[in-house]
Formats: sequence, C-alpha cells, structure tokens
Amino acid sequence: KSRKRGLGYGLNFEYDEYVKFSTGFSYQFVEGYSPTNNANNSISDNIGEFNNLIFDFNIDRDTTNNLFNPTDGHKNNLSIFLSPTDISDDPFLKLYYSNKNYFSFKDNNNYLFLNTNIGVSESFDSKLKTVNAFSLGGRNFRGFDYRGIGPISNGIYLGGNKIFTSTLGYGSSFLFDEKDNIDIKLFLTTGSIWDSDYTSDNEFNLRSSTGISFDFLTAIGPISFSYAIPIEKNDSDVTRAFSFSIGTTF
Repeated sequence: KSRKRGLGYGLNFEYDEYVKFSTGFSYQFVEGYSPTNNANNSISDNIGEFNNLIFDFNIDRDTTNNLFNPTDGHKNNLSIFLSPTDISDDPFLKLYYSNKNYFSFKDNNNYLFLNTNIGVSESFDSKLKTVNAFSLGGRNFRGFDYRGIGPISNGIYLGGNKIFTSTLGYGSSFLFDEKDNIDIKLFLTTGSIWDSDYTSDNEFNLRSSTGISFDFLTAIGPISFSYAIPIEKNDSDVTRAFSFSIGTTF
C-alpha cells in the first residue's frame, strides 16, 4: 500500500499551430507500508518514506487532421522526467517518445497508420524502483492483459526499464447516420519490455498480436472496443482478447 501527497507547477507554450512545449516540476511525499512479502526486494525497496522532486519537459508536434480520429498527418511527442540525485530519494531519468503517422487514401475514408513508442529509464541509484518502471499490456498492447507482459517475481509484476511497441494498421471511417460515427481498425502490434533491475532474466523477447477495433464517437467522447489475439508470447504472459476503454484505440 502507499500514500502520496504533493504539489506541482507547470507552464505551457504554443510555438505555432503545430508545435507546443510544456515544462514544470512536482514535489512528492510518498509513504509505502504494509508489504505483502518482506523477502521480495521489489516490494521492500518501496517501503518507507520518500521525498522526490521531479522535473518534466514535453514537446509535441501535431499535424493530424482530427483530434479524436485522425486519418492523415503526423504526431510526435517527447517526454522527459528527471528526478535529480541529492535532491530526491528516488533519483532517475525517464524518456518516452511517441511517433504516430496516418496516410489517407484519396477519394475515400480509408487510411493506413503506423504508431511507434519507445521508452528508456535509468536509476541514478542502485535500482530503478518498480513504481518508476514501464509496464506493458492492456491499452498499450492489445491482446494482453494490463501488465500482462514482462517479468514476474513471486506473483509481483516487475515491469522494465526499456520498452517499445510498433503498430501497423488499416482504418476506415463510415457514417451510419448524422449522429453515429464509427471508426474501424485492423492492426498488427509488435513490441517488448525488458531490463528490470529486479531480475537476471532480461532477455529481449518479442511479442506480437493482431486484432480489430471499433471506435465510437459519442456525446461524452470516444469509446473503443477491441478484439485481439497474441501471435508471439511468453509462457508467463497473461492474455486478454476483449477490451473496452474510454478514448480511441490508437
């Protein structure tokens, strides 16, 4: 269990109609308690009181033609998080890059898309705690359960310091009537997560899945349903074929 309290401050800048910057910082007081397994270092390292100061920087360039269901254009985002040594109890550096590309066909509503995500994080101390590590599965990898991909120790999900996914897909928007807008996508996703500081089993193992999704644009925003099946997986991975979420699939 954990308690977290803190405060933060951020600034947003618009360079032009396509490029935006944001930067800020946050102070966090974290208290971890009631461990389920005192012998597991991935848990015990999170037990205690920790004070952290985290600086963040984001740059976003978006030329897509639609906020919710883009069919043409490109979107790139780079996020950097720094928790400095000698200031924070959990010093680390985390970088995450997202690249989304949409290519529409002429004279119809069909399009191709290619989305790639890459993440790298490192601790300035001995180990990167699992709370600061990446996770894989669920919304960021359809066909697998939330935190269904990656190393597990005594039933505890460890995550990883490095992550990547790449999705190639085909989409089509069609209108049933003036109120119902549905976007259908066929997709193939591949990726992996590795390099946890809490296990020696850190081989790079590729996973992949394929599926279909339906995105419904409603009055309260987009909602999505998807069905995906794994093509490549590890024996320890947890799969989930059906998923539902608020927001678009990709």
